[in-house]
Amino acid sequence: MMGRFVYFFTMLFLITGSYFVRAQQIKTFDNIPGRNPSDYYQCRVREVGSDQWHNAFVLQTKSKNPIPDEKDENGNTTVSGNGYTKQLKGWTASWIAFEFSGTSVEVEISLKSGVSIRGDNEITSAMVRPVADASVAVIRDGKAYVTINKYANINVDINGQMEDQYTGMDYTDSGGAPIHTISIFANPFYHVPDTTGSKVYTLSPGETIPADRTRWDTIYFQPGVHNIGTPFTMRSNDVFYIPGDAVVHGTIHPVDAWGINASKNVTVYGSGTLSCAEVPRDKGKKYNKAFTYQGEAWRLEGFVVADPANHTFNMNSSNPNGNPNIYENLKILGWRVNGDAINAFRNSQIRNCFFRTQDDVFYYGGNDVIIEDCVTWNDFNGAVLYVTKGAETFEESCFKNIDVIYHRAGWHYWDGGRVISFRDRNPGNVIKNVQIKNVLVEDPYPAFPPFYGYINDNGDNSPLKYENIVIESVIQKNAGVSSTKDSQHGKPRNTLLGLDESRKFSNITFKNCYYNGKWLRSFEDGDFLQTYTSNITFLVDGDASLKCSVRNGDIEASTPLSKQDSSY
Repeated sequence: MMGRFVYFFTMLFLITGSYFVRAQQIKTFDNIPGRNPSDYYQCRVREVGSDQWHNAFVLQTKSKNPIPDEKDENGNTTVSGNGYTKQLKGWTASWIAFEFSGTSVEVEISLKSGVSIRGDNEITSAMVRPVADASVAVIRDGKAYVTINKYANINVDINGQMEDQYTGMDYTDSGGAPIHTISIFANPFYHVPDTTGSKVYTLSPGETIPADRTRWDTIYFQPGVHNIGTPFTMRSNDVFYIPGDAVVHGTIHPVDAWGINASKNVTVYGSGTLSCAEVPRDKGKKYNKAFTYQGEAWRLEGFVVADPANHTFNMNSSNPNGNPNIYENLKILGWRVNGDAINAFRNSQIRNCFFRTQDDVFYYGGNDVIIEDCVTWNDFNGAVLYVTKGAETFEESCFKNIDVIYHRAGWHYWDGGRVISFRDRNPGNVIKNVQIKNVLVEDPYPAFPPFYGYINDNGDNSPLKYENIVIESVIQKNAGVSSTKDSQHGKPRNTLLGLDESRKFSNITFKNCYYNGKWLRSFEDGDFLQTYTSNITFLVDGDASLKCSVRNGDIEASTPLSKQDSSY
């Protein structure tokens, strides 16, 4: 049975005597046939001010037992493992998705009977992140209540699992229990295809998508669990609608072609789930990537990708001058290594997404790529932003308005992490016109300081050219955590390591950046490990603290800041 649709209507009468209807609506999904609900949480949803609660089905993805790669005597992988790690073994991520418009919504979260989180069989504390996207959680009678009045993707940490302890390196070795999280995805209403249309095919669970493409241009997945294979190939103008009560197993690819032969105007949307939990990792292959190859004017919107086996959105634009690919309000809940979130390459727009991954989240290295208004989360590995080359002009690409709610790591002493990473750059490369702005690290226990860069010594004496790199308003209040291994390896620091006088980091401006209690006016303020740098500029404006206090209320706004310019 399709999940319950809940509608609220309010009649507002005007002074003139005429009236109009303002529809205040919530659409919840209370059942997914063939799918087990979360082992840990249950949720209800209601309109603020209403006495009527509606059950919301709580989904769950779990980090499985790790199976390592098999290697030959030379260390080469012969058989791929499954990509799960021992550090995250047994962890779960639960979530609900609902749709609403024109109202404020209250969500109730409670523990299931017999469940204990950090020794409590009821909820004793709850923390919402990003902090600006919903109300402060309220605890009543062992349950948590959160109010949402705008479209948002949030996590509610229960009983201090993420908020009161560091869950990265050494957590498992010291006896840390598996972490069980709950996220809320409050979506806009998504258009439901008209099933009377001659080309709308309603697909029942267990049914195969018709091979005869003349029978359909839109697949409407009915409530329940589906399997479309790895991959299912989308052709031009195909549409998949995945509602909140459908779970689709498999991967989705364009035709492997360029230019006029590429798949164009493809849409995959809805509040439901694309699950890769049954997809093998099969290292080095492409069939297991949720989305890959290239297309033009694709629109991917709303759905959750659970447990990606490989890179998730790894799709190029087949036409740099055509309509862009749109990635809107997408979610990833991932567990496996190499499960990077998105590399859009060029001519793409990524907005309002929630990406929890165990490898790099975003790649910055293409013309006309806009990345903004997103939420990120790493538990085990990966940078938030891996800068590869920038863009042809400064105006055409940007990375801005990012909330890093948790950024942790299973190992602190290598270059794979950090928030902003310029790692693995080779002499002869050109990185230019990079815009990074408004990145807020909310994590109370981040693994690292936010900045990292080094240049590979590959024997090439060509200069590595950095031109017009602006890093503005990157805010991390807390320092990277300390470890018992710091005495052996050295505590991670903000880092810019050039190679020699001809191969330097240069032409980078840090503007209104804040780290560990200081506005950065110098390398010393940021505790940078740096060598062979030139023309590195630090700027702090007089109103910088006020701007940051709006986004992160616990940073003092009253400290007067004079504009300063320190260049190296």
